[in-house]
Amino acid sequence: MATAAHAISRVLPKPLAGWARPKWHMARELFVLYVKLGGSLRRDKELSCWVVNRPLGDKTLKAAVRSYRELRRVTRFGDNPDDLVFHWINMIDDCEVLYDIGAANGHEGLSVHLLHGSHIVYVELFTPSIETILKGVVLASRDDGHPNYFDVVGAACDSKERFAKTLLHNPPVAGGTHNTFDDLDAYCRGGRQGEKVWASQWSPSVSIDCLHERHGLPRPTHVKMDIDGFEDRAIEGAANTLASGHVRSWVIEENPGSEEAVKSAMANAGYTDIAHFVHYEGIEDAEDHLYVRNDLVDEYKDRLATIQAKLSQQK
Repeated sequence: MATAAHAISRVLPKPLAGWARPKWHMARELFVLYVKLGGSLRRDKELSCWVVNRPLGDKTLKAAVRSYRELRRVTRFGDNPDDLVFHWINMIDDCEVLYDIGAANGHEGLSVHLLHGSHIVYVELFTPSIETILKGVVLASRDDGHPNYFDVVGAACDSKERFAKTLLHNPPVAGGTHNTFDDLDAYCRGGRQGEKVWASQWSPSVSIDCLHERHGLPRPTHVKMDIDGFEDRAIEGAANTLASGHVRSWVIEENPGSEEAVKSAMANAGYTDIAHFVHYEGIEDAEDHLYVRNDLVDEYKDRLATIQAKLSQQK
């Protein structure tokens, strides 16, 4: 279908192709949502946004979507049979507190809360994403009546607390994830020098350690991190959390240039890399890695194999 649509768009006049392409993409995602997933889309007047209802196991995930990109994230969540983050989210029924670092629109944290009743601490830098997360929190709280199960932190995750300029390399609309906190050289794919800047704002940063040591948030039992090359700094700011061994597992997107620092810190703290998922085969780019506390390695390998087999049968 996508190939045929692409071929048709190449022979259409450019204005017509430009008009038709986003409509085709939206129709494709709605087909996935309604037909493949058996979900639905509705308008929520109180929240002034669209809400996706999609099956997640034997439950229904309700997520706010305010753009095509946010809709696609929710409808395609778990679509790839090798998606390690999706497998991990389904298997961590021992999760008491999740730190969702680089949360984007928040659907992964919402999924963990829905499946396991976990307390979710979101750390997200991009202001439009924070609004979507807050709307998702309202949706979840309507169902279970526990808004206090969520903490939303509007900040970058760094090695320490500070205040610096954030550059937006995408328009300030829901669904954007391409933003730079302070240091253009620190991000993946060689940094972001020369990239267009739509706007900027001054933002705080937090460290994982300071969230629970200084500010009183609950200590994490599980951590998910996706921050485009800043993960080595975030891990540096989690030295005490790592040393405590309180976190049972970490899923970290590692990017070229930061992976060695992450691997070394995790190994020194007593965690083993038990699985990984390569985003783009054949090129050096992002990979998701699952680190498990050494005493839990055998248990988590069994958990992962069991959930992968279960999810495979559901396809």
